[in-house]
Amino acid sequence: MPQPAAAATVLASEIRTSDPEELRHLVLRALTDRYVAERGIEVTPAEIDAYLARMAVLDERDRRERDARLAGIERQLAAPGLADDRRTALAAEREMLAQLARDLDRGAATPQEAAEDAQARRIIAAAFIRQGKINQALYREYGGRIVFQQGGPEPLDAYRRFLEDQQTRGAFAITDAGLEAAFWRYYRNDAIHSFYPAGSADEARAFASPWWEVE
Repeated sequence: MPQPAAAATVLASEIRTSDPEELRHLVLRALTDRYVAERGIEVTPAEIDAYLARMAVLDERDRRERDARLAGIERQLAAPGLADDRRTALAAEREMLAQLARDLDRGAATPQEAAEDAQARRIIAAAFIRQGKINQALYREYGGRIVFQQGGPEPLDAYRRFLEDQQTRGAFAITDAGLEAAFWRYYRNDAIHSFYPAGSADEARAFASPWWEVE
């Protein structure tokens, strides 16, 4: 199968793809890698330890909430006069929560499996922390609006301004006109995002400290 035509160049490297999402990912990865190196952004073992400790607290809180909800469902199912449709819905929710608990309970692991799991968790934690630091640095440099994302707040306007600046400086160029429009859609189409309310307390503290430390 022939390779796609050259779609862009980033930091003097050619990108061949017909997928705008892949193009956006590759361009952003190259540019943010350089940004990290230039700004001296690092993730320390202590930060990874703190992140994992916080995730353990949140996981335990989620477990307790699930257990409390399951107990409440059991009480409702045991109550007399429960309508059939309500009973069906509660039974389905009970099974969903029970299955989630089974999925999360991996059982006993060998020492090697436990060590591999711990290492994998540290790698994932480092990636989350690194991304959070990039987001914070870009926001402080470029400002703008913030959007809600599953992985935490994202400084959308800061990314757009950063990329526009990098494009103007010649750090990357998109040679496929059709892909260029799709590339910029994520940053320029407000309709696909949910924004933090301007001037809100949530917006003010979004990058004041790591999102996983915010209650």
